Amino acid sequence: MSLNAVRLLVPGAVAGIVSYAFSRVMIEPLIGAAVDYEGVREHAEAQLAGGDHDHGHEVFTRAVQENIGAAVGVVVFGIVMGVLFAVAYTVIRTVLERRGITPDPTGLTLALSAGMFVAIVLVPSLKYPANPPTVGLEDTIGARSSSFLAITVISVVGACVAVAAGMAWSRRWGAWRATALACGGYAAVMLCTMALLPSFHEVPGPLSGPDGLVLGGFPAEVLAEFRLYSLVNQALMWMVIGVTWACLAAVPRMSAKEPLDMRR
Repeated sequence: MSLNAVRLLVPGAVAGIVSYAFSRVMIEPLIGAAVDYEGVREHAEAQLAGGDHDHGHEVFTRAVQENIGAAVGVVVFGIVMGVLFAVAYTVIRTVLERRGITPDPTGLTLALSAGMFVAIVLVPSLKYPANPPTVGLEDTIGARSSSFLAITVISVVGACVAVAAGMAWSRRWGAWRATALACGGYAAVMLCTMALLPSFHEVPGPLSGPDGLVLGGFPAEVLAEFRLYSLVNQALMWMVIGVTWACLAAVPRMSAKEPLDMRR
């Protein structure tokens, strides 16, 4: 594997490691609390139904899931996003250079990482925020997954079209007007998409029995913190990808006469 190929993987790998560390400290305790609530609720529902609660059998223990499984999954996801970032950076920089524009590498890198966070994470999360594993009904898993995939694809495609349109319009109306029109068009498309896609309200509510309240609803504090930290975790990952890429792109300029082309 060439040096350039390795450098394409480094930003995503570093971002994945940082993201996992944040998740392990801030998010895993919330997942544990959600799993505990699910166990208590299943036990209460079984008692109300007059049966015994079957705890089932875990293929992997919680320790394996939250350490090995989560680490591998988050790091691999970070690498994939890092490679996707490299492709987008190369395409945009090539188009700008062909038009006689030499972009600032650091500025382009940070702007692109922020834009990809908005298109891939932030906007879809406004319609479908992240939920702990125990929130949601099994009967709607397919519908929820399809809806989330649909809004993510529309957001990414809409962002790509907005960027292409902004670069095309900049020659006629200037950079600021073109950027405003492109962003406005993207926002309009996403608002219409959010209005048309279905909503899901599946947070478990209070559980009542013949004698009154048996169990309260899913803890609102746990749900709010999980959604907030999940969003912060993704923002952290994209920030690390952008900063690491910018640092790696600047290294050749400091150590060699000719800069290394990161696009090769």
